[in-house]
Amino acid sequence: MNQFPQHSAPAPDAVWSRHGGRRHLLRLLLGAGLFAVFVALLVNAFVSGDFADGAEKVIGGILTAGCSITLVLFVVAAVMLPRRRHRLPGVAVDAAGIWWLREERLRLVPWSRIGGVGVGYLIPPRAGGSIRMRKNFALEVFLIGPGLPSPYLSDWAVAEDPPGPGMPAERLRYVLLSGGDRHELERAVARFAPGRWIGEYERRWTRLGVLGK
Repeated sequence: MNQFPQHSAPAPDAVWSRHGGRRHLLRLLLGAGLFAVFVALLVNAFVSGDFADGAEKVIGGILTAGCSITLVLFVVAAVMLPRRRHRLPGVAVDAAGIWWLREERLRLVPWSRIGGVGVGYLIPPRAGGSIRMRKNFALEVFLIGPGLPSPYLSDWAVAEDPPGPGMPAERLRYVLLSGGDRHELERAVARFAPGRWIGEYERRWTRLGVLGK
């Protein structure tokens, strides 16, 4: 479903779009539910006398207070999200190009300015015997020519080692909330600009990489 403002939306035939509203709300509700369970268990432990007197009871009280405060923050955030939903970023793909939305400012990067579209991912450094798995998938759009089509796109602009020879270091990046989104994205690009798809590749690991930078 198209989640963009109706007064300035991509074409109705857009086959792929993502907006943070619903998924952010789902995560907030899941977090609130999880901490509600923690609070209920801790309160039950106090009522049942499971915490011994002294340090154990103090630690239990601190944990209960901390979980209660976190639960309240999750609930407040979930209540406030619909009012601030228009400030969340989003992207969409259609026959005209790739649309970028932030704070009700919608900007189009036409296919004529796009040299390549791919999905970059991070692989965290190995910790002990842990398995190194791909994570933090992100849509990346490589532009043709210098400069951005609009200064409003600067929030998405990043520069790092290119994924292949002849590719520019600069690109526009939108972090996908679900790794499964990349398959629908590939099909959308294949429909409207099949020659632009460059595949998936590993990005250079940084701690800020999980935030899209």
